[in-house]
Formats: sequence, C-alpha cells, structure tokens
Amino acid sequence: MFKRIVPALVAVLCLTACKRTPLQEAYHELDVAIAHRAEYQAAFERGNDSLRARLMEAGTDSLKWERERELYSRYKHYSIDSTALYVSRMMAHALLPEQKLRTSFAQVEVMEWMSNPSQALSMFRELDTTGMKSMGFKPAYLKLGVNIYQNCARFSSPYFGEESFADTLARFREALTGIDTLSYEGKKIYAQLLRARGQYQESLDVFLSCLPDAKGDWHELTSIEYNCSVLYAKLGDNEKQKICLAHSGVADMHAPNRDLLSLYELALALYREGRHRRAARYIQLHFEEVFAGGFRPKMLWSSRAYNIIVDASLRAERRARVALTSGIAITSILLFVIFMLWVFAHRQSRKRAEALSELEKVNTALVEANRIKENYVFRYMDLSIKYLDKAEEHRREYRQIAKNKGEEALLKILRAPTDYSDYKEFYRIFDQTFLGIFPNFVKDVNSLLKEEARFDETAAQAALPTELRILATIKLGIGDSPRIASFLKCSLSTVYTYRARMRNQAICPKDEFEEMVKAL
Repeated sequence: MFKRIVPALVAVLCLTACKRTPLQEAYHELDVAIAHRAEYQAAFERGNDSLRARLMEAGTDSLKWERERELYSRYKHYSIDSTALYVSRMMAHALLPEQKLRTSFAQVEVMEWMSNPSQALSMFRELDTTGMKSMGFKPAYLKLGVNIYQNCARFSSPYFGEESFADTLARFREALTGIDTLSYEGKKIYAQLLRARGQYQESLDVFLSCLPDAKGDWHELTSIEYNCSVLYAKLGDNEKQKICLAHSGVADMHAPNRDLLSLYELALALYREGRHRRAARYIQLHFEEVFAGGFRPKMLWSSRAYNIIVDASLRAERRARVALTSGIAITSILLFVIFMLWVFAHRQSRKRAEALSELEKVNTALVEANRIKENYVFRYMDLSIKYLDKAEEHRREYRQIAKNKGEEALLKILRAPTDYSDYKEFYRIFDQTFLGIFPNFVKDVNSLLKEEARFDETAAQAALPTELRILATIKLGIGDSPRIASFLKCSLSTVYTYRARMRNQAICPKDEFEEMVKAL
C-alpha cells in the first residue's frame, strides 16, 4: 500500500510544480497570440477586401457611405491612413443629415489620432450639432466629447499650456450618465466617472460587470481589460493588473489593433520588476505596430518607452559582451585541450568528448549572443550617438583643464589625435538600418526629383549622401533643422542649403516635397 501511495504523491507534486500560475498562463496566452498575429492580420485584410468588393458593387451614394463607414470602423485601430481615406470618402457620399453628422464625428476622431489633440479639440468645438438631439445622436456626441477631453487631459504643453480639462471631462461624463447608466456604453462611462472620483473598487465592479457583454467583441474586450488593469493598479494589486494587461494584449492581437496601449503599459510594469528581456520584446512590438499604423501622437507621448529600450539594450549589450569574451577565452582553452587530447587520444578519449561537448555549448552561447545583438542593433543607434557626443564633450573639458593647468598638460591632451571613425561607423549602421526598413527609399525619392537631380541608386544603397540622410531623418519624423544638424554632425547652414536645394529640384510643389517624402 505504501509503495503505491509514494509514487502517487510524487506525481501530484510534479503536476503541481509544473502547473502555470494565472499570471504565467496570461503571459503564455499573450505570447501565443503574438506569434499568430500575422494570421489574424491576414484574416482581417481578407475581410476588408471583401468589404471593398461590396463597396465597388454599391449602386447608390447612401449604400457606398454605409460600406465606407464599415471600413472606417474596422481600420480606426489599425491604420490611420486608411481610416482617413474612408472618412474622406464618407464625406463625399454623405447625403442625409445624420450621415453628415456621423461623418463629422469620424473626422474629429481621425484628427485626434493623426495630429495633435488641440486640432481635434478645435474641430470638436466647431461641430454643427443642429438637429443632433432630434436625430438621437446626443449620446454619440457626448461619448465623442468624453474621448476628446480624456485624450486632451493626458497632454500638457506645448499643446495646451496651463489649460486643464478635468472639469470639462467630468461634465461630459455626468451628462452622458444622466442619459444612460444601464446600457453597456452607459455603464462604461459611469465606471470612468467613478474612477475619476477616486471610487476605484466601485468603478472596477462596474467594469467587471461589462466583461460578459464584451466577450463577443475583441475591440471592446481589450478596452474593458485595460480599464480593469488601471483600477487594479490603483488598488495595489499588481499581479491582477498585469493579468488584465496580458488579456487586453491578446484581444489586441485578435482584433487586430495596432495602438497596443496594453503592451506599452505591460512593458513598463515588467521593466519596473527587472524583467527587461520580456519588457523589451513587448515594447519593440509596440513601436513596430504603432509605427506601422501611423499613430503619430501615441509615438510622441510614449517617450517613456525609449528609456526602457535604452536600458534593456545596455543590459543586453553587457550580457552579450560578457558572453562573447567568455566564449573566446573558453574556446581558446578548449582548442589547446583538444590539441593535447589529439596527441594523447588513446588515453584521453573521454576528456576529448567532454571538451567537444563543452565547445558546442560555447558555440550555442555565441549564436545566442549574436542573435541578441542583432535584435537590439537599432536600439544601440540612439545610445551610440549620445555616447559619441558625451565623449566629445569630455574632450573639450579635458582641453579646458589642460589650459588651466599649464602647457605640459595642454600638449599632452593635444597630442592625442581625434578619432571620428565612431561617427562614420554610426552613420554606416544608420544607412544600413534605414535602407533595411525602407529598401525603396532612394528610388522613391528619385521619383519626386527632376531627372538631372536624381541620385545614383547603386552608390546611395552603399552609403547615403548627406542630402538623402537629411531626407531620411525627415522621413523618421525629425523635421527641425537644428535637430537634423545635431544628429548628422553638420552645420545648420548646410542643412538649410540642402533642404532648399532639394525642394527646388522637386517635380512637385516645393511646399509639398517634404510631406511627400514623409509619406513614402
């Protein structure tokens, strides 16, 4: 009997040890969803293709407007450019007053996502709401106002200066809950109002009651789970906060969404816990998807994430350097050992086998180190230029010290030659990385220029000339000439001269050239 009980207890203990915790299970579900995101996106685009085919078959403006509104609704969390396209088409086909009003609401939403929030707020305040109440659109108007003022409340200067929106946001929420607190949408707004008042547990209870209604809609599910995560954080339950963020991320993958606020917040939470590798993986995916979707304001106000990237990159670089150094040392020792074992093979066969096995482990470590380095190469770029600037600043300080301490110290510093090879290497990596992301960039820029001003594509693919590097930085969102000059280590007059020359050589209107470069 005892002999039967012991194995059973061991089996139970093993199963208990192997069972994932709820948080581990949430991470596993998220990682599986991320691995399949390309499939979800492909299915999403097939659905959009079907809708576009139905749009082509639509015979009336009203039916075209309906199809375009469906496409706008599908794309609004996925691609700002596509969303803006279908909203503009909706305006062209809107005939009925309610269609025009809905289209105006959509235009405000698009402006909120693709520009700065002050422009969206101006458009919202200028909406023609004539007949809105009689058409039954007052709840939709109030909900739009909640979204606009909630977004504005997240921003400070330079958008709004000292202007505060908390009171206005509260009034919109109160007006909306005064109309409806029983429907799904009404409960969500009521929960937001409770959260703003500091009633976190009550707000969480309302959001949790919305979960059953959200289960059939991935977009709603990601919203409810994200809001629950915020409230769990307020209540100090960090584990449930991360579980909800992971569930929200799973819903983002299925939807599919590209704003991925859940992954951004989850990466911050993991970073604070020291889980840098997973945090860096999530934040990298966040930026890739936000960039692909064109969510420009989100890229701006997510600047905290860059700290995660830089810190995680530094840690990964240090680990890779240690692994590489250790690997070289171990490999050298093993090569010597292998040679000695070859001489005394008849007596040392077992030791040689162990050494070969160890060598294989070292090689595996080297491959892993190289993989990590490749995965983080783009993150090193920003850090590297900062280090180069800091090094040059130190040199200036040393020169000043030498000057103050006498001729001998000065001569000692001045005899050390200035090495600019690090800058050249940085710009070489910048060129390769940029052209890897935008392989047709040179060809596309040439299509905007007069024939005599076009670049040699073969030579430019090897190394971008200064003019193309300036355009590359503009493409990446750095439009300020002093920042471009600082980044490229050239004079401000050079940047002004090259920008003016390129505009003058464009086949399109001068004032549109750089905007067209950004859109390439």
